[in-house]
Amino acid sequence: MSHSAHQKKRRIVVVGSSGRLGGLLASGLEQNHVVTGLSRKQLDLACLDSISNTLESLDYDHVIIAGALTGVDYCETNEAESFAVNATGAGRIAEISAAKDAHVTYFSTDMVYDGNRLDPYTEDDATHPISVYGASKLKGEELVLAASANNLVLRVSWLYGPGRPAFPEWIINKACAEAHVTLPGNKVGCSTSTVDLLTLLQPLLFGPEGAASGIFNLCNSGQCSWRDWGQLCIDTARSAGLPVIADQIEGVSVDSVPAFVAKRPVNSAMSTAKYTRLTGIVPRTWQVANREFLEHCELFTKHQAASSIL
Repeated sequence: MSHSAHQKKRRIVVVGSSGRLGGLLASGLEQNHVVTGLSRKQLDLACLDSISNTLESLDYDHVIIAGALTGVDYCETNEAESFAVNATGAGRIAEISAAKDAHVTYFSTDMVYDGNRLDPYTEDDATHPISVYGASKLKGEELVLAASANNLVLRVSWLYGPGRPAFPEWIINKACAEAHVTLPGNKVGCSTSTVDLLTLLQPLLFGPEGAASGIFNLCNSGQCSWRDWGQLCIDTARSAGLPVIADQIEGVSVDSVPAFVAKRPVNSAMSTAKYTRLTGIVPRTWQVANREFLEHCELFTKHQAASSIL
């Protein structure tokens, strides 16, 4: 009998169910649990009345806050909105949930760290965000944990996955259109598959000791630069027969990218040792997770379908 067969069915609310992460979590969890997905139309994180009107009438055991304002450069010039959505709104959800004795999982970010460490960050390292986005997410963490010490904060980074294009699809399209491609070679972190997050989350929510609490880094194992990540993506695409015309991606400094309004931490790689100590699970490497995703992503399947017609 599978582990899931022993699981008690939980009533789970997923806030942000129309997003890349929230959508995948809602569809994945509803296989074994009763899931209510709330899109922005149903619950607007920027509006406290919307949060109260929607949540206070619901009965649930867990709420997962996957919705957020994640445009890092947009947040930099829209500070009030960023804090309203990422902090105040999340805190209100946690207050309502505490009154119901319901557990809250809040998805945070690697951008709560300043990037000055040489080694991967642990949960015990000091936070010092250098952007409005990072500061708003750190405030969200604080408010969620202040509402109940039983709540859970998950710091994730560089998300990609099915449902909505992200970095892998963008860089492959770029490499198919341009012979010369540049990416920051000094910006280091951990790319994270949303498919893997769904798998890694469940032992934290449904473990034998009950739901986990506190702060955990959660990402695929190993670290890479944006250049490394992009290179793996385009090499995989070329091997699969996609018409990639760029060869080696040139590494540049993250500070040299003119499009960036907000500062990015140079190193935001995170250690998942705390997660492994609790669960016994070591997340898959970023390379394995990326290659598996690309093999099944729409870019590749469309190309394979076109090739089979020719």
